[in-house]
Amino acid sequence: MSIHCGYCSINIIQFFDGQSMRIIPNMIHAEPWRMHFLASAVVRDARPLAIALAGGGCSPRIYDGVSVNGCLLLEVDWMQGPGPYTPEAVAGRLAEDLSRRAAPTVLLGHSLGGVIVLLTALLAPAVVQAVVVSNTGPHTRDHGDTSLPERIRSRWTREVRRAFLQACFFRAPPPALMRELEQYLDAQSPDALLEAIEGLRRIDLSADLPSIRCPALVAHGEFDRRRGVVDARRLVALIPGAELVLLPGGHTPMVDCVDAYNDALNAFLARHLRATQSP
Repeated sequence: MSIHCGYCSINIIQFFDGQSMRIIPNMIHAEPWRMHFLASAVVRDARPLAIALAGGGCSPRIYDGVSVNGCLLLEVDWMQGPGPYTPEAVAGRLAEDLSRRAAPTVLLGHSLGGVIVLLTALLAPAVVQAVVVSNTGPHTRDHGDTSLPERIRSRWTREVRRAFLQACFFRAPPPALMRELEQYLDAQSPDALLEAIEGLRRIDLSADLPSIRCPALVAHGEFDRRRGVVDARRLVALIPGAELVLLPGGHTPMVDCVDAYNDALNAFLARHLRATQSP
């Protein structure tokens, strides 16, 4: 169904897994040039919130199988709206929205979405209680797909887009999800995607990550053809107290091995969020 509150419209899938409710937002606007990720109702909600951000070109529906015990799950489509789409710009908008929220917030990030999560934790340390990132890294110097910007720029055909998506998985995803991913990527502006990807390639967080103070989990698919385990180990070495779990999946472990991902996620949050949740 759809709930309307203030300037927002949110689609709500009405089912519960444990204590978790999933919310998938439409674009939320206060003004035509300003994108908000959090609706007023979500800002006011006293329950813990998990915000999930997918990688560049990937639909946030990759998080559909994720169950976050005791949290609302908000799947954010950060590629919608007027931009800008660089990781720094998206993180700035998300940090601004989070500053209006008092209840605990956890950030989940995949690939480029993981970099946005880390940047947000650096920008808004007081409002991010924990981060969980998957198959990303502090920089892209060892990225396994160095030609992606050029493909987007000069030959971003339907066949090339499909090959890009197929490389996101160690195992073929469910057909319905693959169709959703293809339709999502087909509808994306190549210029917007290129802006996001080129912005990612300019980033090196190596000097900044030691400033992260919230609990951090690196839940990494160990069979990734783009982001090797070396990237995961770099993150763990740079983020104080970060934990590493290697999962039996590829670049998108929340689809490839969702049960193992959920187990790692919820075990981590059970340890680190208990003190922040209301009795």
